[in-house]
Amino acid sequence: MNKNIFRAYDIRGHSETDLDHATIKKIGYVLGQRIRGNQHDSVYVGHDSRLSATKIQNALVSGLNAAGVRVLLLGLVPTPMVYYATKTGITPNGVMITGSHNPKDDNGLKMVINDNAVSGEELLTEFENQAEIEQSERSFEEIDLYPLYQKEINDKFRLKKKIKIVLDAGNGAAGVVADAIFKSQGFETISINKEPDGNFPNHHPDPSKEKNLEELKKAVMDNHADIGFAFDGDGDRVGMITENGNSVLADHLIMILSKYYLQKKKGAIIFDVKCSSQLPTLIKKYGGTAIMEKTGHFNIKKAIKEHAAVLGGEMSGHIFINQGWYGFDDAIYTAVVLARIVSDADQSVSSMIEEFPKTFSTPELNLNVDDETKFDMVEKFKDQMQFPDAELNTIDGVRVSIGNSWGLMRASNTSPKLVFRFEAESEEDLKDIKNLFELNLRDIFPDLELNFN
Repeated sequence: MNKNIFRAYDIRGHSETDLDHATIKKIGYVLGQRIRGNQHDSVYVGHDSRLSATKIQNALVSGLNAAGVRVLLLGLVPTPMVYYATKTGITPNGVMITGSHNPKDDNGLKMVINDNAVSGEELLTEFENQAEIEQSERSFEEIDLYPLYQKEINDKFRLKKKIKIVLDAGNGAAGVVADAIFKSQGFETISINKEPDGNFPNHHPDPSKEKNLEELKKAVMDNHADIGFAFDGDGDRVGMITENGNSVLADHLIMILSKYYLQKKKGAIIFDVKCSSQLPTLIKKYGGTAIMEKTGHFNIKKAIKEHAAVLGGEMSGHIFINQGWYGFDDAIYTAVVLARIVSDADQSVSSMIEEFPKTFSTPELNLNVDDETKFDMVEKFKDQMQFPDAELNTIDGVRVSIGNSWGLMRASNTSPKLVFRFEAESEEDLKDIKNLFELNLRDIFPDLELNFN
């Protein structure tokens, strides 16, 4: 058994070598015991479009049943619909089978027990102490949650001005649902790569990577659309394209939403360490409280609950709306809200973005490293790095601020990578802060190839 599948946010690994039947069944049993310990007897289970989904679902259901837990199968759905079920249904427990943006042969579990996100790390000791599970027959009930989900979204909004929208789900789990929701809202909707296909034949469903947005950009321009949205494989992250075919930084998505919601209700906005330094400035301008948190949906959700936050967001495109919605990361609902803001405004998306202060930044940059050593590498970097006259933030890796420039290094919790991001107020300063990090990396890890991707 590969212990590395028990990660800081969820469970994730290779569907064949790591997530075999016995492992998933035992995880299901451990989750079932937790559910029973909370005096509950049922759990919602959904899955994305990955080819290994059915195999993993069968093993998971067996383990949950063996623990005496009734399984309510939602079928192929985006992750937000599992979260929605736990908020509105008969049980506050849910498991989503998804590999999110990982390679197509990976898979995993995102878990909610008693309305709280559960990390993989929390389960490791219970898993190791659990004996093998007795054989049991699988038993489940199939549930169609879509009508309720659609109705609640439609009850919240009325279209004032019809605009044209292009959606790209990358053949993930969000395509069919998003298309139906936007059409039911009255938007002129064009969907590409809508049909679920675990081979992801057109591009990988990760909207945080610019190369995955090329097809959407072209579709927006070719169709003279007002806006475009891209979803990740399980529909909990969103990317946005302007009418000019330009991608919008997640920083700016969070700024648009912060401005919108803080004018309705003052409160905290949670954002992760990868976000722009301009974001807290905007939050404070509109009367909100800016709170930086560790990266990861698990951490953002906990902080939203702790601070009763209005909104949360990550630079990766996870957006958590907690004003008039339920505080979980829902790319489809977020896209509807953003489309409504654009529809109601007398300006284009690009002109909205131009109102924000101009900075120069990199996207998320990655270095491929060994999964076993990535956290040790971050600690070694923190111990040996040399940044004169810098302010340091170490809540998640290390964020180094020098004047109006900053750089971040952290270990990914979902894949064998080191994660970097840089921002400055000029191109020259951006180059300088990036060069300082590279100099430190070369000194501390002389054998490390600095091939950022």
